Order: sequence, then C-alpha cells, then structure tokens
Amino acid sequence: MATHIAVALEEVSKRYNRGPTPVAALHEVNLRIARGEFVAFLGPSGSGKSTLLNLIAGIDSPTAGRVLIGGRDLAYLPDNARSDLRLRQIGFVFQGFNLFPTFTAEENVSWPLEFLGVGWREARRRAGEALDRVALPPSVACRRPAQLSGGEQQRVAIARALVTEPQILLADEPTGNLDSHTGQTILGLMRRLNAEQNLTIVLVTHSQVAASHAQRAIELRDGQIVREARGTVTIMFSDIVGFTSLTERLGDQQMQEILHTYCSVVREQIAVHGGFEVKVQGDGFMIAFPSARKAVRCAVAIQRSMSAFGEHSATPIALRIGLHTGEATKEGYDFFGRSVIVAARISAVARGGEVLVSSMVRELTIGTGDFAFGAGREEALKGLSGTQLVYAVMWRRARPDSDASPVWGDEMSQSVA
Repeated sequence: MATHIAVALEEVSKRYNRGPTPVAALHEVNLRIARGEFVAFLGPSGSGKSTLLNLIAGIDSPTAGRVLIGGRDLAYLPDNARSDLRLRQIGFVFQGFNLFPTFTAEENVSWPLEFLGVGWREARRRAGEALDRVALPPSVACRRPAQLSGGEQQRVAIARALVTEPQILLADEPTGNLDSHTGQTILGLMRRLNAEQNLTIVLVTHSQVAASHAQRAIELRDGQIVREARGTVTIMFSDIVGFTSLTERLGDQQMQEILHTYCSVVREQIAVHGGFEVKVQGDGFMIAFPSARKAVRCAVAIQRSMSAFGEHSATPIALRIGLHTGEATKEGYDFFGRSVIVAARISAVARGGEVLVSSMVRELTIGTGDFAFGAGREEALKGLSGTQLVYAVMWRRARPDSDASPVWGDEMSQSVA
C-alpha cells in the first residue's frame, strides 16, 4: 500500500445481526483517501456514514473486506494496538462536543496526553498551543464547558483532537449543534487546519453546505457509494448592460476605451481575490473562485470600482454580475456543467449595478457576517425548469472623496439606466 494513502477500504461490507433480519450497513465499499485530503461523506440518516467512520477509527470491524490506515490492515492489529493507533494517529470531533463538564478547557484538551506519559507541565504547555491553534484566547483555558458558547466548546473539542498531533481527524456532524454562522466558522477552521498542516480530515455530514468545504464529497445511500464530486467551485459571470446599444451610441473608439477600463478593473480584482479567468468574450467575463466568500468580495469590489469610474465619466456603466457555487467539470482551462449554466443564467437576469447570487452562495457566505443580502426573489432562468431563488448582495457605492474601506449593509446597489 502506497504510503501517501492515509485511508483505504477494499471491498468493505458491514452487516448487523439485529433481530430476525440482518441489516446491511455497508456493501462492498472501495475507497482511497490521500494524506492531506479533506473528504466529506454525505447522505441521509441510515446511509452508512457513521458506520464508515467507526470502521476507519477501528472502533468496529468489517464483516468482509479490509480497512487500512497508513497501509496497516486493522484486522491484524490486536485491541491494544488499535487503541494506541487511535490515540496517536487519529483525532475525533463529535456533534455533542463530549467535554468533561467538571474539567476546564485546558484540562479537557490535555487529558489525552496523560495516556502518552506526558508530564503535567508539558501537557499544559501543549494544551495551550492547541487552544491557540484553534484561535481561542488564553482566558478560555480556565473556563469550564458551561461557561463557553457552543462554538467555543467545539473549538476546545478540536484542540483536544489535535493535541496528540494526529495524522487523521474524524469529524462526525461537528456543526450539527451549532447555528449557521458558528458552523461556518468551525468548517472554515477545519479547512485552514487541512491546508496549513496537511491534516487529513474525514467529515460526516448530512449538509450539502458543510460538504462543500471539502475537497471531495462522497455521497452514500443504502450502504453504497452512489456519487463522488471532487470539490466545488464558485463561478462568476460579469458583463456590461446594453453593451451593443452603447457601442452604437458612443462609437467603437469611445466604447473600446470604456471596455479597456472595465477589463483592467476586472482583472485587477481577479488577481487580488484569488480568482481564475476562465473565459472572456467581448465584455463578458467568466471567472472561477475556490470559495464563495472570495467570489462575492471580488464581485462587490468590481461593482464599487466601476461605480467610482462612473463618478468621473460622462457615460456611467452598469454591470450585472451573477454567481453560483457547485460542482463543475474542468477540462484544460475551461469549466463545464450545470453550475456554470446556472451562474450564467443568474447573471442574465441580474439588474444593472447588481451582484446576484444563488441561494447556495448566500448560504455559504451569510454566516460570515461579511455580507448582507436583499430579500430573495424567484427567477425563471432560461433553459432551466422551474424557478431559482436568488439574492442581491447589498453594497455601498464608492465615494470619490473617501479613502474608507468598503462598508457592507444598508444601501442596495441601484439600477443604472
């Protein structure tokens, strides 16, 4: 087994003999998870997600097939060796936090180190470092769980999982008991730990939004893998409202000057916000982003910059921008798939000066507190059945005489005729 594979399942099945009829929780599952990969298992209750997590952790054993962690077949490990593997190589985060109510945060984090023979003073130091890694201030260390918010308790639980320096983090519905804002914060923390520390993360969730934070989402139904998606992408479309009629009215030369300014603004903001220019045709830009938050920030920055340009121009330019997050197939330097089509159609129904996003983009960004949105509206998108719920991002126009940083909130972009 190649050492770069953290977890491997080979023809794994699991049956429970409960009652007169055995229950098949998993059926011939094959899976590889690379070191440093962030994978989400998605599916309804009873689909086999928790069973899969228990098998990876060595808490349960398969009825058939093999489970390998770092190339080691768990079937050949005695119970004490499995316990040692869980202690040293695997960290656990649960929906219910599972903190000792009479322990302080520092004590909750440090207690696993006792089983490794780490002295009290060193364990306390490592606990402090772990709490700092999950962005908790030193003042939290002496508080008990009842004195902490749900988000703080989950951060303590993550710190406890990390204090032994595991190679794999198993997270079972870690945001299930949290509000959407706190949940997004916790998922963002996990994504940062994955990126910065090359930590392998296996997330079990029923939420498509939570799964979108992973590099790969694996959907389970009736104990079988029915679908895999390698990551999500946010696609943005941006163009100038009435480009053809403006060209006819202003002439090619003047319109080319405006187009040059517009393209410069867009490309500058793409670079600033970490986007990827997929395609440009005339005044139309298709841009891909690794996260919805970066995409919305870029869209607002483009609108603000063009608004500032309009303050000094005899011909104010109105842009329409549409965004959608989802799976997309990448071939070479291009993206294809339904997500791309939805983003394009949302852009087409956006009004002048508007940043219009799908409900998925709103859900991925509203919990951060960075953005405010108008009331949702139903739009019939060309070529797609039914209607799509879309939201306008509220943003404040730039003031030419102000150096203030962007302010989000109470002033919706207005249509420019």
